[in-house]
Amino acid sequence: LDDDLYYDGRDLQQAVKDLEKVRQSRQVSCTVWGRRASDKLPILIRGNLVGASLKPAPILPEGFLEVRVEPEDSVGDPKIFTIAQPQLLIGPSSNPNLTILADKVYVQPFAWKEAPAYRDVLSTRNLTVTVRGGKKLIENVSFSIQEGEMLAIIGESGAGKTTTIKALIGDIPSTGVARIAGIDSKQTSKVRHFFGYCPQDLNYMYETFTPLENIIAFGKQYNIPEWQLIQRGKALLRDFDILEKGNNATRELSGGQQRRASIAIALAHRPKVLLMDEPTSGLDPDNRSELWNYLTYINQEYGTSIVVITHYPSEAEFCDKVAVFMRGKSLVAFGTPASLKETMPSRGFSVGIVLEEVDPRARKVLESITGVRFVLQRGELLKIFTDEPLQIIAERCATALKDKKIAIKIVKTKAVADMVDYYIAIARGLITGKIEK
Repeated sequence: LDDDLYYDGRDLQQAVKDLEKVRQSRQVSCTVWGRRASDKLPILIRGNLVGASLKPAPILPEGFLEVRVEPEDSVGDPKIFTIAQPQLLIGPSSNPNLTILADKVYVQPFAWKEAPAYRDVLSTRNLTVTVRGGKKLIENVSFSIQEGEMLAIIGESGAGKTTTIKALIGDIPSTGVARIAGIDSKQTSKVRHFFGYCPQDLNYMYETFTPLENIIAFGKQYNIPEWQLIQRGKALLRDFDILEKGNNATRELSGGQQRRASIAIALAHRPKVLLMDEPTSGLDPDNRSELWNYLTYINQEYGTSIVVITHYPSEAEFCDKVAVFMRGKSLVAFGTPASLKETMPSRGFSVGIVLEEVDPRARKVLESITGVRFVLQRGELLKIFTDEPLQIIAERCATALKDKKIAIKIVKTKAVADMVDYYIAIARGLITGKIEK
């Protein structure tokens, strides 16, 4: 069933069995060459096979094959095309325009259509990667996301973020369990149809090919017909606003455009999950923000679950879930951005103080105040975290800074923590990570 199937009008019963067997596990492309029964004009129908059955006919001992095909340009319900040997007369059709006297039917299975029943679109349980000498790159990593969710993976360099992704897609040996769409990642020939992967390095693309030519070249590994890759590729490039670059070699695109082209390549076979390794690396803030707009659009419009490795904790705010990795500890925290920030003192609220100008003394002064757990500083902004009432701590902080003649611009008694605050706090060991089930 991994090979193309041809039906030339003989052995109809076997043809139906083969078609239905393939259709249960694969998406199937169907091309019909023949003549329309109504006017005998030549016709070529190409689309997705959505059904096949053997129909009785008084003058045909075997009956005739009826296939239900959804043409590539179809909108709405699939059309029914009746297939029979052209030299035989068939009875009246309810719609002669949809009755084809076929010379040949070409059926091509090109992708796994459905996954087994599953609760989580992506999940790991005690995922561990060990290298020579017994060193563990990651150990007992367990988390999951549901269909349609976006996950950010953040952490230090060398903490195991990319290793986790490679183990997830079966690219490196691992122990424990990793599943995508309910399929064990070790079953690489099956699971590969359900994920798309964008590596950090864009050199894997053919630099002399156009973006569309790259989509076709990489899409063929999934046995998707070229006509369908062209159709999908143009739609994706349009969604990523680079369709007008269709005649340009990939090497002529900007860094942001190349990144969008790589994502389009990974989406061409319509995966359940898109995994990306630092897609915003090397992009300026404007292009980073723009790329996240595209990713959010793909997530919402295509329903694709997205996993993003990023060095920017602030980007985790765009996601439904966050996984935090630390060097030597693997996964130390997992949950929603809101639930993780709530593990900080005062459920993520703090006293916020903006100084007139940066003063190197300010942080030490604030950390010495009774009731202050820790202080995080970014330029003139200081956030003071405490378990005590924020109003009381705000008054103590303002008094202490004034006593040291440190000029204050703004005091906010209920500043909200962001994911940068959370990441800094957990990286410095100021708080303990929490892994949600």
